[in-house]
Amino acid sequence: MFKGFSKEERKVILGISLISVIRMLGLFLLLPVLAPYAKDMEGSSPILVGLAVGIYGLTQALFQIPLGHLSDKYGRKIIIGIGLIVYAIGSFIGAWAKDIFLLIIGRTIQGMGAISSTAVALAADLTKEETRTRAFALIGSTIGLAFGISLTVAPLLAGKFGVPFIFFITGLFSLIALLYLLFQIPEPEKHYGHTDVSFKNISSLLRDKRLLILYLSTLLERILLVGMFVVMPIELIDKHSMPKGKHWEIYLPAILISIFIMVPFTIWAERRKKLKEAIIIGIGVLSLSAVPYLFSETLTSAVATIILFLIGFHMLEPVLPSLLSKFSPQHVRGLSTGIYNTSQFIGAFVGSVAGGLALKYGVNLMLMTNIGVGILWLIIVFAFLENKL
Repeated sequence: MFKGFSKEERKVILGISLISVIRMLGLFLLLPVLAPYAKDMEGSSPILVGLAVGIYGLTQALFQIPLGHLSDKYGRKIIIGIGLIVYAIGSFIGAWAKDIFLLIIGRTIQGMGAISSTAVALAADLTKEETRTRAFALIGSTIGLAFGISLTVAPLLAGKFGVPFIFFITGLFSLIALLYLLFQIPEPEKHYGHTDVSFKNISSLLRDKRLLILYLSTLLERILLVGMFVVMPIELIDKHSMPKGKHWEIYLPAILISIFIMVPFTIWAERRKKLKEAIIIGIGVLSLSAVPYLFSETLTSAVATIILFLIGFHMLEPVLPSLLSKFSPQHVRGLSTGIYNTSQFIGAFVGSVAGGLALKYGVNLMLMTNIGVGILWLIIVFAFLENKL
């Protein structure tokens, strides 16, 4: 798994994987259980319940760019360390909250620990270009596993120990990651100093056609991902009488299959310089995953759609951030990854809204929209992204 990586690169990959998983646990581990928990809290209302669930993604989006910019100025590790502490504080507040308002405060503070962009920049700084894509593949694999595990174990943990326990363990994991960061991951040798006026840099990055395509790609990827997983679990329950406690029987094998395909696929794309082709194939699989369930609303078709979707998703997941690190000017890499991760969280928010609309107006409308978005996305990548990446 770590063949070709130096000892320091292995430490970095393990550390960034841990940090990335913690960031995803704040979203995915609480997602299946937070709304029912918040609904019964003192002072709760439907609007406040929605705010408690969604405020994490909103503050993540708002803080990605500022913290990425600060990491260019002051260094990666100090910003990641502060972010992990802030995230832990928010988690512990969430664990202690007895009313909906304190819970919202805790979730808001959790989201303010928005260090994923800086973590990606740190991984890019400390890995060689020839191994960087595989590094992101390994990091992406751990996130994929965290996604699958979260969907399966969250209801079990909440049922046995309660939702506050989930908040507590995410805070504890954050502090463990902080210790690993301090003692096992080096600061990049070069101190990048103060970047130019941030609005000027943002404008410059947004005018770069290659980067703009990557920002758009991760935005669309997250819209489709969150929309799909708002809708399909409810479809499994309502149309196919599959209890939520059994959904792991579909999700976990699907994720393992997709990761099994992702690793050799990524190695092929990296060695053959076929990263553009990899993006096109990933988008194609992601978009066409809607076809089985669109034409036959059976349980078998639902499983096929989920498996194909996750295969396409994991084909894209390591390639996009690798190209981001390649195209981003080094002195504003943190800022660039901040824009990238902001696009992800905006996509997640839009995807949740789209999923809700699909539940109201029909799942087929969403599936057809997914195919249409995929075709437009493919045209943009094919026409405007350079060859032989």
